[in-house]
Amino acid sequence: MRKRPLAALATAAAWTLLVASPAHASVVWDGDASQGIGVFGNLDCPDPGSVITAESSTGHGTIFRYTKPAGDIRCESRGISVGGSRYAFTDGGTYYFGWESQPSTVSGDFVVWQWKSYPNADQNYPLIMTIKDGAIRLFYVPPGSTSWTLLWSQPIAAGAWNRYAVGIHASSDASSGWVELYFNGVKQTLADGTTRYTGRTWDSVNEPKWGAYDRDDGSTEITNRIDSLKLGTSYTDLS
Repeated sequence: MRKRPLAALATAAAWTLLVASPAHASVVWDGDASQGIGVFGNLDCPDPGSVITAESSTGHGTIFRYTKPAGDIRCESRGISVGGSRYAFTDGGTYYFGWESQPSTVSGDFVVWQWKSYPNADQNYPLIMTIKDGAIRLFYVPPGSTSWTLLWSQPIAAGAWNRYAVGIHASSDASSGWVELYFNGVKQTLADGTTRYTGRTWDSVNEPKWGAYDRDDGSTEITNRIDSLKLGTSYTDLS
């Protein structure tokens, strides 16, 4: 029997290992509230609104508490900080954001999470999550459009904790970008009948925003408690 050279065998073994190994995934950011508000890029929460750390009364330990007062429309965090520097998201990157949320109200119509574009964007917010009339909703918003595509909706209760994960492949090409959603650990089927909706998910610069943004009516005080913030390159990073 003809023997293969040792070098060829080593090359074949290395190639087999490379093909068999799963793609590398990693935790990019652990935004635990015990580290304070320095985990964010900056706050977009004018006085007398506030983003503070507080002890949860429902067993969640230290959490972030966003308070949007009556008379203001916004109290949000913008972007994230990794190793003391603002993290730069990129076109072509794949990102999985995980968090838990406890809103004080589920009435009205307000925003609790955005994948927001800066500056001078054609696509102001490719993805946006709102609470309206007792339900949490995820929308896709195409460039230059005032028409939002409802991807998913789920009834929730005021004062109840729920867990979310949004996976995004960021792309300025509408045929390449996509979004996935997990609710309380279960991957969700979206409006088109799939679990991965395809669309343009990148503009000039995009960053995540959490909190409360009552874009149409700032007359109501809203408190949104956020816990277990994390960013990874796969869903398994969030567990």
